[in-house]
Amino acid sequence: DNLYSTDRIAAVIKGDQPDVVCLQEVEVNHSPTKTRVWSQRHEDDQPALIAAKVGLKYHVFVPAIRSKAESKWKESHQHVSGLDASGSISVSISVTDSDAKINLSERQPLNTNIDSAIYGKFGIAVLSKFPILQIKSHYYKRYEKKTQRNAIACLIELPNRKQVWVVNTHLGCHFIGREQAQQASELALFVHSLSGAGICAVIICGDFNSPPWFSCIRGLKREGLRDVWQTTRKFGGTFPSHEQAIGMVLIGKCFRKLLRLDYIFLSGFVGCKIAYVYDDCSVASLASDHLPVCAVLFIE
Repeated sequence: DNLYSTDRIAAVIKGDQPDVVCLQEVEVNHSPTKTRVWSQRHEDDQPALIAAKVGLKYHVFVPAIRSKAESKWKESHQHVSGLDASGSISVSISVTDSDAKINLSERQPLNTNIDSAIYGKFGIAVLSKFPILQIKSHYYKRYEKKTQRNAIACLIELPNRKQVWVVNTHLGCHFIGREQAQQASELALFVHSLSGAGICAVIICGDFNSPPWFSCIRGLKREGLRDVWQTTRKFGGTFPSHEQAIGMVLIGKCFRKLLRLDYIFLSGFVGCKIAYVYDDCSVASLASDHLPVCAVLFIE
């Protein structure tokens, strides 16, 4: 309904009471800014606000881009650096980039004459009930002229002292999946790089902008990543959350949850007891155009 509300997002999260949350398309603005053409003008640190509202002590935000909406249809972007990340923890972030010619720590804004404070930060975040010990970030190779995308991995220590990596990502949106396939190949390498002594599992979450038949999803499964929906044998549609989200008001509710675009994958000694789409048919369908995927996991 085009209403800006972090309270709605918090209400959806509180409704399911998760231990770890992965958010995509979140923004951190230091002044009143319309970050993306579809955004509302605000000056909020959205991950920090949402984490505080739901009572999750630890959070980290890593932007993919700096952005400012110039008009109804046009945006201007700036590159980001490791210094643009934020959160409630004080650990260094290891950053990798698929383009060996680019060193993120030395990136310069596209236009150094423009005050970067008027640009909002757009990216992904992880919120956690448990301590985040380490953070790694990967920036995908940019596909043609599409928007830069990224992934973050947080090493989380569970109450039993076991450690798991939680990866959050937001892939591109090429209509036949070529961008997503390119990024999925990089994501698989990033995930495999996380395995090591003392690490019992890797959990990969995100908006993949890909239905199950896209090569992106098939490729990740070939790399040994396990889709939690294999546990339930259900379809798990997440988009659109509301029939109005794709402008099909007159067609009706048959288009609601038409596509499964959001996933949780597992690697290592971790299993899934149950996976489901959280859908209370009220707040969840208005808080976002995607419904959240949830899973109850156990360490083997």
